[in-house]
Amino acid sequence: MELCKEFPEIPADFNDFKASPKPYDMTCNELTLKNHSKFAVLFKVKCTSNKRIKIEDCSEILRPGNQTSVPIKKLVDNIDGDSLYVIYTLVGKQWHDGRMSAFRCWERAKKQDVPTKCVSIRIKKSTECEKKEKNKKDKDKTKSED
Repeated sequence: MELCKEFPEIPADFNDFKASPKPYDMTCNELTLKNHSKFAVLFKVKCTSNKRIKIEDCSEILRPGNQTSVPIKKLVDNIDGDSLYVIYTLVGKQWHDGRMSAFRCWERAKKQDVPTKCVSIRIKKSTECEKKEKNKKDKDKTKSED
């Protein structure tokens, strides 16, 4: 792979870009992304529903050896079955400058049909939701025993 290419090919065994926690717990309020590679990583974080989950600062170019946190807020109590998706590709040295726009970089990547990878992160049911479900099951069980 060449660092001078605008969008270097992602190796099949590439695993130097990490997201945590997995599964995601909404009590964390942020998703941490770490880049352990020698390439900058262009990423964007998406979710299954913008009506239930708000993602701030969802796109960035993460330089080699750096990490960042993406603020995530739940907009409703029940987020059962939702997921986060981190879509990413590698970018060359010309994108390593902190002044470069992730939006502009995604525009160029899209025009060039640059291959991307996606990390799917299940959102863990919140403890509050689990308690409500348990209480409901207990009530239903009590009713059926009557």
